[in-house]
Amino acid sequence: MQEVSDPDFASYETFTKFFTRTLKAGVRNVAEPSNGKSMCSPCDGRVLTWGLINSEFSTIDCVKGRSYRLDEFMLGVKGNSLSNDQTEEIENNSQVAAMIEKVKQRGNRLLYMVIYLSPADYHRFHSPAIHTADYRRHVVGYLSPVKPSHVNKHKDVFKNNERVNIFGRWEQGFYFESAVGATNVGSIKLDFDSDVLTNKPVPTYPFFEDKAYIDSGVKTGPFNQYLVQSEFGEGAQNLEGISFEKCEMTGRFEMGSTVVLIFEADKETELNVYEGKKLWLGEEIVKRAA
Repeated sequence: MQEVSDPDFASYETFTKFFTRTLKAGVRNVAEPSNGKSMCSPCDGRVLTWGLINSEFSTIDCVKGRSYRLDEFMLGVKGNSLSNDQTEEIENNSQVAAMIEKVKQRGNRLLYMVIYLSPADYHRFHSPAIHTADYRRHVVGYLSPVKPSHVNKHKDVFKNNERVNIFGRWEQGFYFESAVGATNVGSIKLDFDSDVLTNKPVPTYPFFEDKAYIDSGVKTGPFNQYLVQSEFGEGAQNLEGISFEKCEMTGRFEMGSTVVLIFEADKETELNVYEGKKLWLGEEIVKRAA
């Protein structure tokens, strides 16, 4: 309570308000706030897994040994079909495949990191990097526990759980962030998007709701803005979207949950973490070698 902006317990009329309490200014240091090629931790939490996207199968390990297809995790569907009648052999979603191919053409890599917030952690999440949000997909699903002991025994938790996915760009290229719901986290709130209403009765299949943050006059999708962009950072086109500074507050969970980052980076960029590492908001997690 010494870290929070209002340390008076009487100020919190509900447990939810107490759980989502804010921090005092200055209690977390932000690593290199003006560096557009590095990232800081978006929250207090613990690293579950991290690494390089397996481009052959396009999977990430949300918990060690539990792999998830990128199209299922990012889009809520497998391949290009909205049908439930699918097999493991189905080809990758064409836009995911195009994104991965562009990352390769630019000589870069696609990296990922999974950060678990326990019930004891600060429950707001912030922007890990200077970036632009172009598109949101809210994948409606279940609210299973995301603590590692449960995920280790139940293989489809991250594929099935409700989540809010943000697609965009940062100085090194593609940027993606997912706020994954969990038990008692029916409410995932975004400070910049009041249209997100989680934990509703299950809607008509295919169980997702989209919103574009750009008005380009043409049909937009989760990857469209990235795929048409030729440069990032300095020299990039001045395209619309929602811009974020590093460590800017972006949303909150109402119980323990998970943040998943997937992003493009050049070969001089390193992940400054290890499995099981305790993270504090603002701590450097992605750095670029001098």
